[in-house]
Amino acid sequence: MSYSLGIDLGSTFVAAARAKAATVEAVPLGDRSVVTPAAVYLNGDGTLATGEAASRGAVSSPDRIGREFTRRLGDPTPVVLGGESYAVTALLGVLLRDVVAQVIETEGAPPDRVALTHPTSWGPFRRALFEEAAQQAGLFNSSMITEAEAAAAHYTATRPLGDGETMAVYDLGGYTFDATVLRMHSGGVEIIGKPERNEALGGGDFDEAILSHVNDTADGALTKLAMRRPQTSVALSRVRQQCIVAKEALSTDTETTFPVSLPIRTLDVHLTRSAFEDMVRAPIESTIQALSRALQSAQVEPADLSAVLLVGGSSRIPLIARMVSAELGCPTVVDTHPQHVVALGAATHAAHATHPRYAVPQRSRQQQEQRLVSQSTTTAPPTTNGVLDTHPQKRDEQPLIPAQRPAEVLPTAAIPTQRTPPHEATATTARHVTPKQAPPPPKPPPDRKRLPRVLLAAGAAVAVSAVIALATFGGSNDTQAPAPAISKPAPKPAPAAVTSVRPNVAIPSASAFIAVGKTPSFVAVAPNGRHAYVVNGDAQVITVVDTAVNRVTATIPIVAGPPQFLTFAPDGRTLYVTISNDQATKHAIDVVDTVTNTEIATVAQPASPFHPAISPDGKQLFVANHDIGSVSVVATATNMVVGQIRVPPNPHGIAFARDGSRAYTANHNSNLVSVINIATGAVVATIPVGSGPHSIAVHPNRPLVANVNYQSNTVSVIDTNALKVVATIPVGQQPKDITWAPDGRFAYVVNEGSNTVSVIDATTAQVTATIPTGVGPTSIALLPNGRQAYVTNLDSGTLTVLELAR
Repeated sequence: MSYSLGIDLGSTFVAAARAKAATVEAVPLGDRSVVTPAAVYLNGDGTLATGEAASRGAVSSPDRIGREFTRRLGDPTPVVLGGESYAVTALLGVLLRDVVAQVIETEGAPPDRVALTHPTSWGPFRRALFEEAAQQAGLFNSSMITEAEAAAAHYTATRPLGDGETMAVYDLGGYTFDATVLRMHSGGVEIIGKPERNEALGGGDFDEAILSHVNDTADGALTKLAMRRPQTSVALSRVRQQCIVAKEALSTDTETTFPVSLPIRTLDVHLTRSAFEDMVRAPIESTIQALSRALQSAQVEPADLSAVLLVGGSSRIPLIARMVSAELGCPTVVDTHPQHVVALGAATHAAHATHPRYAVPQRSRQQQEQRLVSQSTTTAPPTTNGVLDTHPQKRDEQPLIPAQRPAEVLPTAAIPTQRTPPHEATATTARHVTPKQAPPPPKPPPDRKRLPRVLLAAGAAVAVSAVIALATFGGSNDTQAPAPAISKPAPKPAPAAVTSVRPNVAIPSASAFIAVGKTPSFVAVAPNGRHAYVVNGDAQVITVVDTAVNRVTATIPIVAGPPQFLTFAPDGRTLYVTISNDQATKHAIDVVDTVTNTEIATVAQPASPFHPAISPDGKQLFVANHDIGSVSVVATATNMVVGQIRVPPNPHGIAFARDGSRAYTANHNSNLVSVINIATGAVVATIPVGSGPHSIAVHPNRPLVANVNYQSNTVSVIDTNALKVVATIPVGQQPKDITWAPDGRFAYVVNEGSNTVSVIDATTAQVTATIPTGVGPTSIALLPNGRQAYVTNLDSGTLTVLELAR
């Protein structure tokens, strides 16, 4: 019986479904699962294995596997497998070819029609490359449909909606998130508004959270492993797989216990669903914000939605449905197998499509053998069993994105990349593909009169996904984790040992400017990321910006005096505002209720208060008193000053350690950073830094603290274990503020004298990009998802909105 085929090639898994007669069913692609990994592995004999066979091979030789190809599509840097370079389109073609071949073997005949899905936000460029990959797999007559439209097609096939009704698709995959709003019409569905996509957030981040929990439970055992030993890499791969199994178990169970076997010890790790939900609540909140932005862009109120479709394997987490329903107040729909929904919808679409039927190319066995051993420059996968084929690339044809030399890898100093003997994958999915030879780099363009204002990194560094997380773990106590050696830039190793294809270099840019009134001097983002609060000192107000639409929605009068700096309570319901004037006659802390945007208390201070910081448990507020060299300790339960801690003259910035055991102050006129023991209230160390230290920030998961030096135009990086500076990084003129990205990969420095933001790679301790801002930038704050940042421009009266990742 004839059938139509739908294929959903995601960043992590591939799913397929067939529509036959009146039924639509998923087609099993794996030995133990309906879906199969979207992975390609290079065997020792030069053949390529895909799916589960690829994953098995990667356990012993992680440098020979490639993943997340859809995220790489459009990146000219080739994927490096075992030292060989391949174009992304070629590897996508291999995956598609093998999936279709497996379905044909299962069904006993080729499909009549094939439909492929792609992310809703892809533009013409990426779609053209994806079509090229399909053609390299022999799919010349396939149709394309967005993932959101496919999900909607599956839903409406059994629950029809009327014309004009709207729905939203919440798609949380392994490493990506997409939010799309659609409206029904007589001809089907249409996408309305601007879809939202985050290529730096997905279920893989939840796996890393559990991995961090394992590390904490094992007293930092993972970070102490000898990464040069091959057995360590194998052990870490197995631990990570156990974390994935635990995550999936918690979708149905309230607790789980799983074994962890390391070269140095074996233990059982216990994890409850509530503890896991606490780990992932913040990133889930950021996905809901993205969904809200998509709704606002489509001009659709949540109450007008007929349903929110939750698709993607990670959407099975019960907390997601609860949070989405609570936030939007509308029903959510979770399929029994959300990983298959998009493929099922694609099969439905293919069955009703009008495009030409799928045709199986016919070639002789001799022609196939010749194609298999061809050493031509084509990147197309070869013919297999006479089922699928790609036409030879003509000599005068050029690929849409030519392969270039692989980006040089800059691994963390603590965990170098490694190469191990290849594991021979023996599954039937192994195929031979001639590696794409990387051409020499192009000659530099001639000098031009006008240079671009945004200086970006020269290439995309490729990171080791499984061990990068471990490299950035600091444990729950920042005094215990080993410090990375970043005092010198890491040497550039050969690119042969790349073990992942996940980009590791930010591509930041200024996307918008928001008028926020005169003299905006400081900005802070609420913990839930929904609003940015901006200090307007001369106007004695705080301006509130809705981050979903980047518009001013409120102003809060500050009667007590000119506001200066801000910090939030951990729950975001309370905002603490330091107040001082040029005459030094006003010095206080205002307490603002962010629900009502009103002042609820004023706490007197002995001198001009600068930066405030709140302890991780929210019980104590520390405030740097600039003029008298002290730190006020405020009990947040009573809004009373309960102590003073003496520090060297003119403290500006202050920050708490992640575990709340220490606080660090940047003392501007003393060129020192003070380390305060919270339990005793005593200064336990002073660390010499550059001239004029101003702002200071604690790394989110490594034992590092960084401060800007306003007068020496540098950033000092401090090892909090050794309590000494391990790197001094030149930045722009008069750096005034610094913050870390939520994942800790980059630091962002505001340069007041240069009207720029410097981006620092935490691994190499080097500036990788410089972004222009408005005039007189003074502070920066990031959204919790790390995708956007806001910079106050004192002289321009604006916020610069920075896009920090693609």
